[in-house]
Amino acid sequence: MLELRNPHSIKAALEVRPKAVKLVRVHSEKAGEPWDSVVALARENNVAVRIGAPDPKDQRGGRGGRETERTGAGSATVEPPSPIPLDFLWNTDEASTGLWLALDQVQDPQNVGAIFRLAGFFGVRGIVLTKDRSASVNATVCDVSAGGAEHVPFAIIANLAQAMEKAQQNQIWVLGTCERADSTIYKVQRDRNWMLVLGNEGAGLRRLTRERCDQLCSLPPLGPVPSLNVATAAAACLAVLTTPAI
Repeated sequence: MLELRNPHSIKAALEVRPKAVKLVRVHSEKAGEPWDSVVALARENNVAVRIGAPDPKDQRGGRGGRETERTGAGSATVEPPSPIPLDFLWNTDEASTGLWLALDQVQDPQNVGAIFRLAGFFGVRGIVLTKDRSASVNATVCDVSAGGAEHVPFAIIANLAQAMEKAQQNQIWVLGTCERADSTIYKVQRDRNWMLVLGNEGAGLRRLTRERCDQLCSLPPLGPVPSLNVATAAAACLAVLTTPAI
């Protein structure tokens, strides 16, 4: 079970998977928005609601013992979202182009959560996550995603190279991000299906991952700061790829 504290994440779970929400807690009857909407939706779906002061022992530790408790007016106990089989992720449509994401061993749950939120905002059709050396879709990921982890389907796979090959078999081109690439994100052809592959926070894309991509692109800096973290780079790349070419 996950203990979620972001009301937007809890509301999304109630909208998408109401039976997965086991208990909603709010600190007062008049918690204000968006908690009032969470409580109303919970009661509409016959989910138990508990009103009262929070338990001081209710804390969630972060990675490496770092405290990441989200303060607020409530929380909820929710079953974690489930991955789907990889073959179900490729919902291509000839009438429109689509965009997918793949994360090559992204390890920080804050980054993974932010990427899920971006995926929900930019209409990404699905996310591929690696099983090993990657952050799991835990409470931090779900809270940071603000509902993205509920609305964007995801698959967890052991072999990213094989998943990339599956995408290509489904008429999806694979675009890898690499700071050493000759071409930039601004030159990527927009009128095709793309799966954007984002690398690990420190090492970037692994060699085998890079070799399996149809195209590599860089995101060159326009100012004195030379680089972005993976979630911020994802935001910039998604903004470019979803902007119609002029």
